[in-house]
Amino acid sequence: MKIDKSECICAYCEYAAPVFDEDSVLCEKNGIVRKDYRCKRFSYDPLKRVPPKALSAPTLEYIDIDN
Repeated sequence: MKIDKSECICAYCEYAAPVFDEDSVLCEKNGIVRKDYRCKRFSYDPLKRVPPKALSAPTLEYIDIDN
């Protein structure tokens, strides 16, 4: 799977692990860094991506056409 360069951030890297702070991750290579940090050792981990929410189905109205 090919990913865009803008998505090569530590939040999706296999070397990063989340920490209690929401804006930081613990990187095996660089220590504690921001989620949007980028380095040359980036390795994509598809299991870290959170998929976007699915669109809800539209609500339909019942119209009686026999009247």
